[in-house]
Amino acid sequence: MDLKWEKRVMRRRNKIFAASVIATIIILIVIFYRESNHEWKHFQKTYNVKLAEKLNSPDIKNEPLRINQLWLPQLNTTDRCMTCHKGVENPMFVNEPQPFTTHPGDFLKTHSIDKFGCTVCHQGDGQAVTVEATHGAVHHLNRQLLAKEFVQASCVKCHIDLHDNSVTADTFKGIRTFFEGRGLTFQYGCRGCHKIIGEGGSIGPELTGLGSKTELAFMLIHDFEHVEGQHTMGQWIYEHFLNPQKVVPGNPELNFAPTIMPNFGLTPEQARALTIYVLGLRNPKVDAIPYEYISQKRLAQASSKPVR
Repeated sequence: MDLKWEKRVMRRRNKIFAASVIATIIILIVIFYRESNHEWKHFQKTYNVKLAEKLNSPDIKNEPLRINQLWLPQLNTTDRCMTCHKGVENPMFVNEPQPFTTHPGDFLKTHSIDKFGCTVCHQGDGQAVTVEATHGAVHHLNRQLLAKEFVQASCVKCHIDLHDNSVTADTFKGIRTFFEGRGLTFQYGCRGCHKIIGEGGSIGPELTGLGSKTELAFMLIHDFEHVEGQHTMGQWIYEHFLNPQKVVPGNPELNFAPTIMPNFGLTPEQARALTIYVLGLRNPKVDAIPYEYISQKRLAQASSKPVR
């Protein structure tokens, strides 16, 4: 009886051991496959092929693939964006699609990547190297990505005079949508209800410093139930400009009153411009941009006249 029992136990152990070996092999295969097929590796390979063709240098195709990282302790940022966006500083790639294309405009002439990096302007998760984690709405991320024209909301971090009405799209190039949004706040009388940089009413919430709030801080006091797009601060603000009553209809059961903000019948372009402007209402203490990043000339100009 004991011998039969021992054989049964041994067979069971052998089966468990065999299953464990098979499971381990499967896990190793999956790990190897995932490590060999990262998105960033595909992008780098494609970039190297394109560059080899442009320079007529086949050896470039065999360049080693690696994660490119830029650490800027003075800004407390770590950026790996160039891992996929390798052509961002290469003028030969100006007509290529993303993520290979050159950075648009002339911004890098005065904002070198070595000094500024990427996320101080574009926000997002600079350490991520997947499309979903870098260009999607990432849950619990403090600062969602500011893509395309929305990046204009970051300029105020360093260019502190942009809220001065004497600074216009003609004197400060490249952020026309921001200035359009600023103009719309006067056209629609936003300061009648909202305080903006020391001026305005108190019927609505103060907007000063709104752009420096974290996503979590914003979500804790705003209902996203009626937001159709991605659940981000910028999307909530955009849809609220388009249709305030739809986004904040109120909830009698919870004793939440509907918004009293009028529906101005804004176009998507106007709502987008206002969103960019509002996201550009920054709090310098929160952003904590080092003094050496702020133009001394602009600092002197801004401190010599009141912001209106």
